[in-house]
Amino acid sequence: MRIRRQIGIALLALIALAITMTIVHTIVISPKSYRIHHVEVTNKAIPQQFQNFKIAYLSDIHLRSQKDITRLEEIVKDLNQQNYEMVLFGGDLYEGKVFEDKKVTQILNSIHSSYGKFAVLGEEDNSNSSQVVQILTEAGFETLNNEARTIYYNEAKIRLIGYNTEASAALEKSDLYTISFSHYPDQFAFISDTSQYHLAGHSGGGFIYLPLLGATTKLNHAKTYNHGSYTKNNATLYVSNGLSIMADHSYKFLAKNEIVILTLNKS
Repeated sequence: MRIRRQIGIALLALIALAITMTIVHTIVISPKSYRIHHVEVTNKAIPQQFQNFKIAYLSDIHLRSQKDITRLEEIVKDLNQQNYEMVLFGGDLYEGKVFEDKKVTQILNSIHSSYGKFAVLGEEDNSNSSQVVQILTEAGFETLNNEARTIYYNEAKIRLIGYNTEASAALEKSDLYTISFSHYPDQFAFISDTSQYHLAGHSGGGFIYLPLLGATTKLNHAKTYNHGSYTKNNATLYVSNGLSIMADHSYKFLAKNEIVILTLNKS
């Protein structure tokens, strides 16, 4: 009986410790930490010349304070240590008013990219769209507004499309392998007909994500697609967890902030 009692006490202590560590990680660590998440993209339509072409994707930075700008500097330094050819930004640079625009421009301008820097706006950007577009433009980003661009590399080409938050229909399909990106994940419902691979943010990965149960928070425009990878019509969607929490959703669990780096591979 004594041994059983000691085992029971030990198990309760371990459970209490696990719960405490989970709470600390969810409230204190997870909102600020982030990962570099590598994703392999394999498709027979990818030109052989684009083998190992890498694309870095950032979204949902949600700048609200000076501390966020300092954190953004650290994120960009980490990004610049990675190998990639192109950078995409999926929207929501600020959450609220634009501030320290020159400093933010300087930080984003320091992101290196050999084959272009492209962006779309999120719903948080739309209220200050002219200021945000100016920051992005001066930082070397081209903001796409339901527009396609042809990307040339090693004498081959693919197509890139950026959709705005108001988009309700896809651009015309192309014979070129097509990568698209938008802020809202649920736009994948119509984009999947014309793009082989799509990137989106906005959802925060559900903020609190529970295995088997899924996302506990499903924002508007991320009701259907909100965490990880999905496949539809032979197209793939990857929903980034973003790089920050939001004012109304200040905790994260199993939805770690991330920079996504895609690597293209011809199957």
